[in-house]
Amino acid sequence: MQFFSFDFRDPIYNFDGWKLSFQIITLENTYGLNPEKTQFTQEDGSWKLVCEELSFAGQQQQKPGRFTLQAVTNDQGQLVLKISAEASHKIRCVKVLVRELDAIAVYNASTEKEDVVGAAGDIYHYPYNWIHRENNLKIPAFFVREIDKDGCLAFQCQDHKVRDKRFAVYPEKMGANTGTYTVELIHEESASKFDDKIDVPAWVLGRNVEPTAFLNQYLEFAESPNGIGLIPWKDRTDMPSWAKQISLCLTLHGMHWSGYIFNTYDQMLEIIRYAAERTDGKNILAYLPGWEGRYYWQYGDYRPDPLLGGEEGFQRLCEESRKLGVHIMPMFGANCVNAWFSNFPQYGTDANMKTASRNQYHGNVPDWDLSRSHDTGWQAWLNPGAPSWQTELTRQVTRLMDRYGFDSVFLDTAHHWVNDPDFDVCQGLKGLKNAIVKDRPDVLVTAENWYDGLLTIFPTFQSRPFLKNPSWVGRYARMVAHLLEAEPSRGSTGVHELGYCQYEPRQLKEEYIPTIAFVDGTFEQAKAEFDKVIDMANHYKRMFL
Repeated sequence: MQFFSFDFRDPIYNFDGWKLSFQIITLENTYGLNPEKTQFTQEDGSWKLVCEELSFAGQQQQKPGRFTLQAVTNDQGQLVLKISAEASHKIRCVKVLVRELDAIAVYNASTEKEDVVGAAGDIYHYPYNWIHRENNLKIPAFFVREIDKDGCLAFQCQDHKVRDKRFAVYPEKMGANTGTYTVELIHEESASKFDDKIDVPAWVLGRNVEPTAFLNQYLEFAESPNGIGLIPWKDRTDMPSWAKQISLCLTLHGMHWSGYIFNTYDQMLEIIRYAAERTDGKNILAYLPGWEGRYYWQYGDYRPDPLLGGEEGFQRLCEESRKLGVHIMPMFGANCVNAWFSNFPQYGTDANMKTASRNQYHGNVPDWDLSRSHDTGWQAWLNPGAPSWQTELTRQVTRLMDRYGFDSVFLDTAHHWVNDPDFDVCQGLKGLKNAIVKDRPDVLVTAENWYDGLLTIFPTFQSRPFLKNPSWVGRYARMVAHLLEAEPSRGSTGVHELGYCQYEPRQLKEEYIPTIAFVDGTFEQAKAEFDKVIDMANHYKRMFL
């Protein structure tokens, strides 16, 4: 985290014990409130703050602008803030600073663990940030606890659409409040809507909250007509009926980035047949990472790979699986392609993902070639909302579906999000999914990882185990194991860049569909574990389907 090298001297206002300051950040500077031009009034459990001029540079300079805030307490005793602001330049975000706190720990409601905030502070992101990916939030809600006090302080933003929220925590470095702690609540406008005026969605601040109740409060909002459109799993109609009968997922690794072959199409079919002899094929989803050839390298030009069995082998895999009732799910990159392919200029040059200030987004940079350089300039990250890329990916996917007859599609890295000034990433994914399933009601589209906005688009996800999915996600979606999870014979992660890790079978839960992965040799060397997972799938079917 960076800090100014001087005291910004933000005025602090008392809202029923909450000590709050405010900042307006434009595309060219950071502004606070001029206390000499601010009126702050209280009446019958409500507060009004009106500032008619902004200050900056530690109150040394002033600039035209306006800031208004209405605050009330709701029926749960929580403080609800509604903010509007105006400035001389386009406003990027508005910040609420919760100040004069004792030493704090950040509380993770999913793991029920706390992380004490150190001297350097920390930043938490919603919906996704690649650099701080360990600090990503699934919903715009955040908890801290003052270490010497009981009960949590909790904050949520009740926004009707997916927009950037950031939460920063740190001890104050300068000024009268040095040594006390601050929590920043930041709402950023959609970059395509930057203007010199902004209306901030409601912030809700709660003391001594019960975390589960506070999360449910947000989820109730998100399901409401004013929310983002969350729909419970039992009520979802945006998937084929067969998808609710899946009880086993087979992750069948094809070809590694380097060209190493884990399973040919015929070997994949052998594994599928074994499973279908022990559980009903209609309950099996066969997920195929690296089916198109060199994993990631081939992204953007999808076709069966000759070394895996070519068109005939892939056709046989799809046809024979279909006879068994098994659903084949090839993997496609939702937003990542090989920019060195000859077809890239036809769809990619105007579709790059960009940050709000138009820096080109480059997503993850695995050390694919083990050069230890992490130099992946051949990868381009494209916005699925860009018409050229959305049209091209839809064309490739639907052409392959029509030719080979598979009825499932996996969209890799769908969780990558930026505040793109040209096309809304989340809405772009919704458009992509709708284009793929148009006139194809029996097609399931699954995505990698999730946040609440993606739960409104996709019904099934591959989710990383160390992110500790909260139990409430099962209210909206089902999960399968992530492809980085090891297979049981030697701990290989197959096509994934992680390489190796310990095989750790997951526990039976309603929101998690039993999954097992296969590389070369897994089928022969770990058949006993395969049988255990099939038994778990049959148990899952009896309990939950």
